[in-house]
Amino acid sequence: MSRAVGSSLWRAIRLDTLRGRLSILLIVVTITPIVLIGFTSYYWMYKGQSEKIVANYQSMVDGQRAAIEKAAATLGSVSQLLVVDGGLGDDIIAYLTAADPVEKTELFRSIDKSLINIAYSNLIVNGLFFFMPDYPSAYQFESAPIKPDLPDTVLRPRPEDVLYRANQLIFLGPHPSALAGHDEPVLSLTRLVEYGAGRSYYMYLEADFGELLRPAGTEAEGAPLNVLTQADGTVMYSDLPEGAEVGQRLDPQSEGLNTFKRFESAGGGGWRLYSLVGLDDFRRELRQWQRQFLLVAALSILVTILAASYIWRMVYHPIQRMNRAIRRFSHDPSAKTAIATKLQEFDMLFASFQSMRERIIDLISEVERKEKRRSELEVEKLMSQINPHFLHNSLNTIQWLAKANGQDEIYNLVKVFTRVLHYNLGKGSMVVTVRDEIVALRDYIELQNVRYDHRFNVSIDCDPRLGETPIPRFVLQPLVENSLYHGLLSEQGDIRVTIREEGGERLDITVADDGKGMTEARMNELLEGGGRGQGLGIGLQYVKKMLDVHYGGAARLEIDSEPDKGTRIRILVPIRPEGGVLDD
Repeated sequence: MSRAVGSSLWRAIRLDTLRGRLSILLIVVTITPIVLIGFTSYYWMYKGQSEKIVANYQSMVDGQRAAIEKAAATLGSVSQLLVVDGGLGDDIIAYLTAADPVEKTELFRSIDKSLINIAYSNLIVNGLFFFMPDYPSAYQFESAPIKPDLPDTVLRPRPEDVLYRANQLIFLGPHPSALAGHDEPVLSLTRLVEYGAGRSYYMYLEADFGELLRPAGTEAEGAPLNVLTQADGTVMYSDLPEGAEVGQRLDPQSEGLNTFKRFESAGGGGWRLYSLVGLDDFRRELRQWQRQFLLVAALSILVTILAASYIWRMVYHPIQRMNRAIRRFSHDPSAKTAIATKLQEFDMLFASFQSMRERIIDLISEVERKEKRRSELEVEKLMSQINPHFLHNSLNTIQWLAKANGQDEIYNLVKVFTRVLHYNLGKGSMVVTVRDEIVALRDYIELQNVRYDHRFNVSIDCDPRLGETPIPRFVLQPLVENSLYHGLLSEQGDIRVTIREEGGERLDITVADDGKGMTEARMNELLEGGGRGQGLGIGLQYVKKMLDVHYGGAARLEIDSEPDKGTRIRILVPIRPEGGVLDD
């Protein structure tokens, strides 16, 4: 089965057929652009999408780091309002040092009202309170109830609890909220405020750390995990179940981090925030884009294949129909086929084919008619050859009777006449050699000398090298006969026949006499076939026709004559080498 399919496919794409070449061409023009454009597009789009995804995640971790810094800056700004010489701080000191209960109450209300305003104007501050170790009630001005078992490290942090320090500000890394009923991680600020005679108090402010990392409404499956470290790499906060434990140094090569793509952003105090994205989550968006690209590519290939198939049918099917029409015509020339492709170019081609078909049919009919006429002419030719055959037999009888009766002059005359008649009426080739033509001319001259009682002289001067040169049959005798008729009927004279080679390419045959000549009008009449009553125009017309038939425009016939100055007839024809071919 596979061999049959392969053989069929090979026959379809053979390079020596239009079908094969068209198939390969369509495959090349279809696949090449898709491969080149698709590969280039995929490479740059893949690179662009990858960079976009990386930029998005990096922008996300930079935004988280900026949110933490902004929250820290807000906590620091609020703490400035609560220090001595800072406005509200003076009221707090007055409250701590006041002895009058009424004044103390008024100050408490004023401070509490101001703190409420500060809290409402800074929504990032989730809670605040003051710790006054020298005061009977150590915790004062709480924005919300605080935990009774609040660790001492919240107000007096250890180095491992500090995210970073900024002058008197101590920012603690994420830890459980100090407010009762809250355990979410918070970013907090602890500040020691000293006032008179070595006395001091602490202020505490906190902001929800989870809201800084993932604002409300942004939680989603596959969201990045976060790790916060001190400047030395000690982990202060981690969403990872393993590989980044709080209190340990972060090891980027640990097995727990191998399945994550890591992005980081450094804060102003040297701390760093890491955003860890699972490799599957990182590649999910890329795979989604790849699926979309492959879908578009598949649709493009499908459209291209459909377009190529349409082009195939549009070009090849009309050619098949024309091929079938040609095959039907070859078997039945009379069969007519109407073809319409709805394409002007093919319709014009088929119309030309139909016109050619009709002309071929007409030519075939004409050939058949000519063949029929040729058969008839063959019969007529056979019939016409009967009379010359009878004439030859009769002349031979006369010749041998004259020989038997001792009439040698009559015998020689009939013998020469028989040779001339045989040459002129011969059934051989219409192309002879110069030597054969001269021999026949001498026989003709011998007969004419007997007729005119040797009143003229004919000289023949032929280059011996031209003896085997082929020329048309029976061209010299009509020219000599013309000289006899025009110049030597009543007077003696000379006729000169000259055959020479001109420039190695042409044969120059000249027949000149010293007779009475002729006018230019008479020359034109002879060349155009005049003088039929005397048979002269016919002879010259025969020579001219023979030259046209055998040489076409390469031959030239010239007549130069004046009254009482003789006539000169010249023939110039191309030389054919010995054994060369003339049209016969």
